[in-house]
Amino acid sequence: MNNTTVHKEDLSYNLSRVDRSIADNLMDIDKSFGGDAQNVLDFILFISKKLNSNLFGYTKFTIKEYCDFTGMNPANLCCMHPDIANGLAKAPVYEGHKFESVLDYTLFRMLKENIIFSKVISYRDDGNILKLENFPILKDIYLQSGNILGTKKVYEVRLSDVIIDGFVGRYYNLDTAKLPQIAKGKGGHSRKKVYVWLNKIFHVFSSQGGKEEIPLYSVDFLADLAGVRFMKEPDKKGMPIEKEPKHKKEAVSNILKSIHKNINADKSKVHFSFDYKFVSGHSDNKYLEDYFVEFDFKTNLHPSIVKQLKTNHNLKILLLRELRNFFDFTYPIERLSKITDLENEKDSFQRWLNNSKADVEKKVEIIKNIYFKANGWDKKNQLKDSEALRMIHEGFIGIHPNSISTDDNSISTHLNGMPTAK
Repeated sequence: MNNTTVHKEDLSYNLSRVDRSIADNLMDIDKSFGGDAQNVLDFILFISKKLNSNLFGYTKFTIKEYCDFTGMNPANLCCMHPDIANGLAKAPVYEGHKFESVLDYTLFRMLKENIIFSKVISYRDDGNILKLENFPILKDIYLQSGNILGTKKVYEVRLSDVIIDGFVGRYYNLDTAKLPQIAKGKGGHSRKKVYVWLNKIFHVFSSQGGKEEIPLYSVDFLADLAGVRFMKEPDKKGMPIEKEPKHKKEAVSNILKSIHKNINADKSKVHFSFDYKFVSGHSDNKYLEDYFVEFDFKTNLHPSIVKQLKTNHNLKILLLRELRNFFDFTYPIERLSKITDLENEKDSFQRWLNNSKADVEKKVEIIKNIYFKANGWDKKNQLKDSEALRMIHEGFIGIHPNSISTDDNSISTHLNGMPTAK
């Protein structure tokens, strides 16, 4: 057991979620999106973090926010996409905007294309079996700029129902603290995929109380996961053959070594650590090559953190469900059809949810009730109106009962009603 001091506040901030169907099928992102796969995975992890920290403001983001989270260079995302620059693709025009930069074009692809799974994935959801053959990501994209917002480009998206459903009920915990460092430099996408996979393995291991042994994983498996590829070289007869497996092992070793170094650089901010070694898989044959990897996780998860994770799960799933019920009851289809501001809206619920002036008093009431319920009806965990209001405007992180002294009457200064037109 690692005795490193863990700060609950740090963990609550860094722990996010990754959809299980993504973490279980990372290689399918590469197959579906090719050279844009890195940004596709980055976007899914990024938007999941925004959902986790601020359910009421996840749809809008800037390139700076995106780069701070992913570790990507803004200049690389803003330059013209290589396929467009080389004439391999034509820059699409959508809602009057030409999607030709690396980030813009990748977002457009996520709007028009899905992740195609190599096999049908089945999950149990509320007692039903959910089968996924593909994974839609976006419903719509808006770009905002101008005098009000300044020169910054602001992206606004509508997520697919699959992403939302996976976020609240089908996910692995993911520690995001080290993602920028892990992704920095050549091979960042490979390291990031392995890191996401390690979080998945740790999630499964910790949910079993650490009682089950972690199976051995072959170098071939980890190399395929990371996307390690080698050119084929001619043999003595001129026939193409792949390089010896030791090169794959060296690549896998370098990836694991880099991740291990990064997550242990500041142990107080990472919810797990791990050790690893290469083994033969057959202890009775000492001459067999060490071609498997054995992982040993050292958990930092304290009982209080485990309890908080469960509370957060209940909070998010109940809160989203109650907000959706209120919206559907208050704004039935026939009423929405008469609101001209929403006639072209691909998901009016997401727009309503992320509008800080829409039905504020009701949102505050729902947050307070669900927060109280998710915390086991503990009166010490009852929110004030001002605390619930801050959750709407600032997100969940760092806001705890009685942590601020804002005048509760301030809530009356915020307007109610449906979002205004763009």
